[in-house]
Amino acid sequence: MGFFRIFKKKRPKSDQEFDDYAKNAMADFQQNDFLGKAAEAGHKAKAAVKAKQYDEAWGFYHDQKSFYMQHANRLGFTAKQAVALDASVHEDMANILRLENKHEDALVHIVYWILAGSDRPLKRHQQKLQSYFNRCKLKNTTPSEAARIIDAQTKMPDFNLAKSIVTDWVSRG
Repeated sequence: MGFFRIFKKKRPKSDQEFDDYAKNAMADFQQNDFLGKAAEAGHKAKAAVKAKQYDEAWGFYHDQKSFYMQHANRLGFTAKQAVALDASVHEDMANILRLENKHEDALVHIVYWILAGSDRPLKRHQQKLQSYFNRCKLKNTTPSEAARIIDAQTKMPDFNLAKSIVTDWVSRG
């Protein structure tokens, strides 16, 4: 019977011991609640975009990405999961660049977002790719060709890969 005592719940010896445990648990949660901090940074960024304070919004989006990476690291995400979480912010970052008429830079962010989400494609991926691609007014690459190039990628998605893809399209004219 001594073997099964490991399954018995150990109760705190006193109310003070429980209060100390609860305080420590709450302090740990507040310190390591990276998703909550990321959501807060995202809300601040959206408010800054609405107020047309794009530089401030850009900083908040980078804070959000940092909190996402801390969350991924703490929970032991795979590299692909971490990249997908990181890239989720790039759709909003592309929007800032679009508002600033930096269409080629915005397209890089959209391509990265699509590459990182290729395991779980969204209808929005193709819609955004088409819209951002059209704003660049590229003449020697078609949107369907661009989609095929993105779909053919087998490398681990990263921002530099997206940048090199878009740079190739731009250099063609």
